[in-house]
Amino acid sequence: MKGNVGVYNLHMRTMGGGEKLTLALAEHLSRSHNVLLFHADPLDLAALERFFGVDLSRVRPVRLEAPGPLLRLLAKVRGKRPPTFSLQHYLQIKKLKLDLFINNSYASGLACPAERGVLMCMFPYSPPPRPAGTKDALVDRLEKCVTGFDVGEVVASYSSVVAISRYTAEWVGRMWGREAEVVYPPCEEMGPPSAKERLILHVGRFIADVGERERHHKGQGVLLETFKQMDELRRRGWELHFAGSVGKDEESAQFARALVRGAEGHAVTFHFDAKLGELRDLYRRAAVYWHATGFGLPAEEHPAGQEHFGITTVEAMSAGAVPVVYGSGGQKEIVAHGTNGFCWKETDELSSLTHTLADDANLRERLSRQAVASSRRFGRESFDAGIDRLVERLLAGV
Repeated sequence: MKGNVGVYNLHMRTMGGGEKLTLALAEHLSRSHNVLLFHADPLDLAALERFFGVDLSRVRPVRLEAPGPLLRLLAKVRGKRPPTFSLQHYLQIKKLKLDLFINNSYASGLACPAERGVLMCMFPYSPPPRPAGTKDALVDRLEKCVTGFDVGEVVASYSSVVAISRYTAEWVGRMWGREAEVVYPPCEEMGPPSAKERLILHVGRFIADVGERERHHKGQGVLLETFKQMDELRRRGWELHFAGSVGKDEESAQFARALVRGAEGHAVTFHFDAKLGELRDLYRRAAVYWHATGFGLPAEEHPAGQEHFGITTVEAMSAGAVPVVYGSGGQKEIVAHGTNGFCWKETDELSSLTHTLADDANLRERLSRQAVASSRRFGRESFDAGIDRLVERLLAGV
């Protein structure tokens, strides 16, 4: 059944895993449906296609209008910036009478503007604190509609909530009281492995560890400091390579520059904003893959600070790089300790496990083969099949 499907993401400039998922979703659905991609900032479609390796030729981008005078006035009354998620977006999309709306915008406060909708959830979120003490019922009601509705109302407005991992699904139940279906994100096949080098790789966005962004921080500083202490490994010719896009804010640019300065003289290379071809080459040559998201943040106290899934870990495994990852969140659904990689809790374990791999070529080869095999269950085919089942069911009104 062919339908008119809208896909919504206001964070396309971030160029992260959520955006990769958005574009892979739009690309796949456009083969069978009319797909509109809703966004807020100008899009360079050709650049997105190159960076993420997707074909958007059948997707129609729709840029949503910014909040109008009423919303800006309301924000001024409240002493706040104009809202990102607005009633205006809801009304713009509602009038299109979509058959299905898919919201894949992180921390979105947008209620479903179609009869049927899917809320794609990387991790459940709470709304920003609402100002207390208001006596103006009209203003209070408008703000509720404009700045993100009540989270419970938002979640209830969608036909289905889809979590990117069992870890996220568990927290959807705990925080939202809603059962979520699990559809793992599409992970690129980065193999086959080439001749492995003495190369440790990490792939992740470079974003400053400040404010709200700490929830998504990838821990490059922890990895760098650990590697700097591994003198013997460096003497034997091992190198550490970092790849990823740099956040658009000045704090993130400063963070990236500080990492480069701190890495001088320690056999460390940075690949900022690496394109897909360069990433694939790095994955294929890397013997070991490092990941540290969540380190230093107790999981029960900071569940959003853990890795919600781990696309780059799967991609590294598909190219035969043995993962050595911080063992929390969605990473535990990917890496089986001692079977297809290793999980660590303290940096001395990270160092010790990496030394073990460097010293034992047979172990490294065995885990590499297992990593490749186990990565296949997270490929695009599995994602496409899961999305097709969901969309077909919803369009049929089941």
